[in-house]
Amino acid sequence: MKILFAGDEYPYSSYALNEAVRLAMNTWADVTLMAVATPEDAAQMGEDHILAQALHGYRETFLAAAGGEGSPYSLGTPRYEWIPLGGGRWEELLVNRGAKKDVKVRLRLGGVAQEILAEAQSEESDLIVLGCTKGKQCVWQDAAPLPQRVVNEADCSVLLVKEEQPFNRILACLDQSYISQDSLEMINQMATLHGSQLELIGLSQEGSMKKDVYRRLIEIGDYYEDRQIKVTTRLTEIAEFENFIDKELQQDLLALWMGKKSLLDRFYPRDWAGRFVSKCQTSVLVMR
Repeated sequence: MKILFAGDEYPYSSYALNEAVRLAMNTWADVTLMAVATPEDAAQMGEDHILAQALHGYRETFLAAAGGEGSPYSLGTPRYEWIPLGGGRWEELLVNRGAKKDVKVRLRLGGVAQEILAEAQSEESDLIVLGCTKGKQCVWQDAAPLPQRVVNEADCSVLLVKEEQPFNRILACLDQSYISQDSLEMINQMATLHGSQLELIGLSQEGSMKKDVYRRLIEIGDYYEDRQIKVTTRLTEIAEFENFIDKELQQDLLALWMGKKSLLDRFYPRDWAGRFVSKCQTSVLVMR
């Protein structure tokens, strides 16, 4: 598994990092920590820059939690390595990498959402983890609509962590028969880490579901029960889904499967995932 954590210097990013740490420790994932600065910051970039300090702090937090003895993230012996600088130039630097897995730290210049998506594509990330402000604000301080854009445009799954918002249940909404094994395991990880109950929500149309989708709903329930995860199942009208998000979710994680045959694509306008993220007061996991 490859996890990309994207953060800035504000508190909601610290909450999201804690979630990334927990997932990494449970899966021994390859981890990249990143931030994005504006091109205007390039001339001022250095160890005193606020984003550089934030990234350094995130690395230290990660290693303090996950880098203990026996961990693949624990630091090995420092050694000299030749590092390419571009333009045919190399420099020998003293490097201290993880014993088995290195935690990469990246700072990119450009538009925030664009650079996060580019990094995820370049690293072939399986999951992007980022935070946002609590309640219905769901914004980044200096790039307000960023969470919505990342959720809409990412090629991989996205975990959006709401600031100061714990969750006791996972509400996983299903409206299609194809569900990847990776996405099933993602929910399994989240339920195990948080000791959460799992509620499978079948999205129905006029009170019914396609037979293959309903059959898949039952199979998924059995899959999680076999793993000692408490599961309940119910149907919700897709036409009422937006109202369901607004009223039902309290201290929960909303999990959405996105696929080519999703009924949500037919009922709601383009970029509906970002729209639901904005309405939802809780953390959201969008799975691809």
